[in-house]
Amino acid sequence: MTVKPLGADRLCRKTDPGQFAFSTTASLAPAAGPVGQTRAMRAIAFGARIGHPGYNIFVTGPHGTGKRSAVRRALEGIASAMPAPPDWVYVHNFRAPHRPSAIKLAAGQGAKLKSAMGEFVRALQAAMPKLFDSDEYKQRRNAIEATFRTSADNAITKMRQRAEAHGLALVESEDGGFEFVPQRDGLAMSQDEYRSLPKEDRDALMERAKGLRPDLEQTLEAIGALRAHALAQVHALDRELGEKEVRRLMTPIVERFETNREIHAHLESVFQDVMVHLDLLQAAARGETDEEHDEPSFHRYDVNLLVDNGETKGAPVVSLPLPSLSHLVGKVEHVPVLVTLITDFMFIRAGALHRANGGFLLIDLLDLLQQDVSWESLKRALRESRIRIENLAEVLDRSPTATIQPDPIPLDLKIVLFGEAWLFHRLRQFDPDFAEFFKVQADFSTFADRDADNSGQLLALLADMARGGGLKQLDRAGAARMIDEASRMSGDAEKISVRTGGLSDLMREADHFAGEAGRSVITAEDITRAVVTKEDRSGRFKALEQELIKRNIVLIDTEGSKVGQVNGLTVLSVPGFAFGVPARITARVRPGNGRVTDIERLAEFSGPTHVKGVQILSGYLNGHYATARALSLSASIAFEQSYGPIDGDSASAAELIAVLSAIADVPLRQGLAITGSINQHGIIQPIGGANEKIEGFFEVCASRGFAQPNGVLIPKANISNLMLRDEVVDAVRAGRFAVYAVETVDEAIEVLTGMRAGTRNPAGTFSRGTFNRRVADRLTWFARPRILKPIRLDGWWPF
Repeated sequence: MTVKPLGADRLCRKTDPGQFAFSTTASLAPAAGPVGQTRAMRAIAFGARIGHPGYNIFVTGPHGTGKRSAVRRALEGIASAMPAPPDWVYVHNFRAPHRPSAIKLAAGQGAKLKSAMGEFVRALQAAMPKLFDSDEYKQRRNAIEATFRTSADNAITKMRQRAEAHGLALVESEDGGFEFVPQRDGLAMSQDEYRSLPKEDRDALMERAKGLRPDLEQTLEAIGALRAHALAQVHALDRELGEKEVRRLMTPIVERFETNREIHAHLESVFQDVMVHLDLLQAAARGETDEEHDEPSFHRYDVNLLVDNGETKGAPVVSLPLPSLSHLVGKVEHVPVLVTLITDFMFIRAGALHRANGGFLLIDLLDLLQQDVSWESLKRALRESRIRIENLAEVLDRSPTATIQPDPIPLDLKIVLFGEAWLFHRLRQFDPDFAEFFKVQADFSTFADRDADNSGQLLALLADMARGGGLKQLDRAGAARMIDEASRMSGDAEKISVRTGGLSDLMREADHFAGEAGRSVITAEDITRAVVTKEDRSGRFKALEQELIKRNIVLIDTEGSKVGQVNGLTVLSVPGFAFGVPARITARVRPGNGRVTDIERLAEFSGPTHVKGVQILSGYLNGHYATARALSLSASIAFEQSYGPIDGDSASAAELIAVLSAIADVPLRQGLAITGSINQHGIIQPIGGANEKIEGFFEVCASRGFAQPNGVLIPKANISNLMLRDEVVDAVRAGRFAVYAVETVDEAIEVLTGMRAGTRNPAGTFSRGTFNRRVADRLTWFARPRILKPIRLDGWWPF
């Protein structure tokens, strides 16, 4: 078998700018939706439209895929065809003031009710003083007062006449009462005149006055009764006219809301309460209140408009960035008065559940779980299908302040949670309520197929970004370059990344460089410059690794051949940036019990996937070479100069070949590096980060001026992932660097050693002069008992 290097045309799939019909992306229509998310959007539409409870939506997917904006746009489209939800108001509960009543009204009617009741209170307070100034009121009250005065005067006149008949005068005392005094010639006597009378006359007058006292008291009682009757008549007049005025003011409100039974019942309660307090209101209007009697408060007749959907078109779509308890379910505010806190129904505030009721509420799950009790309160609201305003201190049983308990409001909405896939699966595993309430998962992908449709949608999305962000548009070459970069971001030539966060950053940076160059559009050159400068900004650790290799502090050979030593390839990453670096892998062997020792595992540096790769290596050795007897081998494998955690099985092919080289005592070409995982049958399997790994070794070789041969072996299945930088492609085209795609361990061995690998013949042995024959013979020698003289095997001496 002969493995040839890949041609330069297979190392990077370039987009042809000539395939685009536009001159710039400015002419592209707005994007119809997120790129490559058809399955997720079908799930959104299903969850939004199904009417059964529990079908709330959980949106999964990595950050930067544009899932939030895409979901919101989709829900807004669905919500626009839905009816606007009702308004909700809180009013005073006259029977139980600590439990304010919630009332539902048609959209837009809540504001009208609030306005009408506010006008009613103001009109009522203004009407009372005017009521007492009306001609009708004055005439009727004057008539009552005149009747009382006439009757009282008649009674006093009669009493005065009787007193005069007995020689006495009836006079009014200073304290407002009446008393009898002697008179002469129709005039009351003075004290001196009275004392000058004979004692017999004075005694007679006193007896007559004493005899008239009961009659006077009866007369005064009668006048008191007349006064009480007159006051009752005035009070009845006040109430009659007051009730008439209240009915006049309330009738338009009652007629406007007569179809709403709850409002009608509330207005009846308002009327009854006003009539109960009408005396106080009228006294205040007359200025007759005092410090002992506060002026009447008609604040309780106001309306607290909790949710106003009067301007809402369709159903609401609400995002909740901070899902604290009060932001979620609402709250009851308190105001300080002297040394205490007071509240009432007018201090009830709506939460996001109230505002989104009848529509959709969007919440980030991680933010929700970080709040104290919000997650449990949300589940309780979904379970009970109603919104109960809760106070955090009350939930935790730590409330020092008495508060009101508003009526709960019926809940009918869809919750849309956003989170990573691990959160979704973790909650399904540990929270039994989660699966009950969130039956729909909309999973957003990071990648989409690199076809004409998805590429066109991506460019339309970038055009939208440019229009919305005030950026320059892409020309054809720039558009093609963006498609190529989106493919490279995906790590697959047949896919494109749909993580709009990274693409939008690239657009902004390219726009900056286009502006510096004085261009009105973004070109391929601007995008290339943006890519290079971004890698330069993030490349400090990469430069440090390359410097350590260049200075031979980290030992990497790029020429010559060595036994039991091979260049593996690794990927290191810092936030937002990943790069490849080579790593020297060595192996030593000796006769033993068939055990392969992973030095990284003994040092507790290796992760479980790396350990698995070493175990598969052992399985390959046993299955491929130990067909007749047990494997009598002890081998040790190490990543040289590695002092940190290692995981993944992408180096298992390199580790196996290093072990086989040590067994066969055949050197490996150090100008080549290899990456790939293996299975127990020797098939080299695909790995991640192929582009970064190739470019990492390429940069080491380029810094040393290249040596023949320099190149990288990758799994054949990774060919479709190749999106290498232009400098690598140019070096391959010039013959300075090579990329080999291998499918089996034997193919890799032939490239790395220059020997034929060899296959088993019908007799079960490998052909002479092949690499596998040397491995098999050396293992046979390892398995032989100690002897006195050396044994020659296949033309070479083992010692």
